Amino acid sequence: MRFLVLSFFSLLLASCVNDTSIKQDELTGKWIVMEALRNNKKTNTLEGAFFYFDQHVLTTNFMGGENQAGYQLTKNVLQLTKGMDYTFHLERTPEQGVIVMKTKIQKTEFLFKLKKE
Repeated sequence: MRFLVLSFFSLLLASCVNDTSIKQDELTGKWIVMEALRNNKKTNTLEGAFFYFDQHVLTTNFMGGENQAGYQLTKNVLQLTKGMDYTFHLERTPEQGVIVMKTKIQKTEFLFKLKKE
């Protein structure tokens, strides 16, 4: 009996754990840069930047002109392929429709706070 009660509460606890992974269908669409940090300092040079995700292609202008790349999303790691070779780490925020993307480009750390359009 004690085993059954312990098993029940273990399952209940496991089901209450929040899933923080970002799914492909949540990512699909256009995301606008709300705020950007370069080496932990706010930068305005990325105002107007966007990231548009369809099923397997990212279109973005964060590097200046508009570029496209294939991508794969696995456990909040976004790996760009075919066009741009960057890896982004995604994080959920408490705000609805807002995510954070972090990357390192040529030894410079970038953080993008994105809002879904």
